[in-house]
Amino acid sequence: MRVFVALAFACGALAAAVQPLEAAAEAHDILSAESDLQDAIFDIDAAPEMAGFEAHPEDLEEASVLDKRARQFSKTIALPQSTNGAVNPAPIYLDEVRVEFLMAQKQVKKGNGMVTQWYCKSLRFTNGGRVRRRVTARVHGGPTMAIAFLPTRAYKVVTVPQNVSEFIMEVISVPGKGRGQ
Repeated sequence: MRVFVALAFACGALAAAVQPLEAAAEAHDILSAESDLQDAIFDIDAAPEMAGFEAHPEDLEEASVLDKRARQFSKTIALPQSTNGAVNPAPIYLDEVRVEFLMAQKQVKKGNGMVTQWYCKSLRFTNGGRVRRRVTARVHGGPTMAIAFLPTRAYKVVTVPQNVSEFIMEVISVPGKGRGQ
């Protein structure tokens, strides 16, 4: 309550200290009929140097990248088909989101015997940036595998459906919701 009283007192003191503005009649005299501002008319034929200013599509595409809240990245990622168990495939980065391929093995019949084959069992999406991101993983022409909102340093593990060789990953920066994001 004391804050409101002090604020009202400060506003009253400032209102009393301000000098009065010039009368509206004096301001009207400045912009009289003989003023250049009232006679000014823009004519495209009379000003050819202004005629060249047009918006080109390539200029508009560059400008859309500058919007921080609409940063969207999309990439088609191929899943590793087979590796030896000792070496994991290298992770892929897209807008500070790391995609790691978690590999598993299965026995496949080849000829007269069984052979161990490595395949991508699941994906781990990790947000390494300082901004919350929405990650979408969807199969080409198929269903969406995952939609996840990842706060800073968070991760999400997604199981890969069978018979998928590649997927589309989209990353969009989204504003936080305060504490805990």
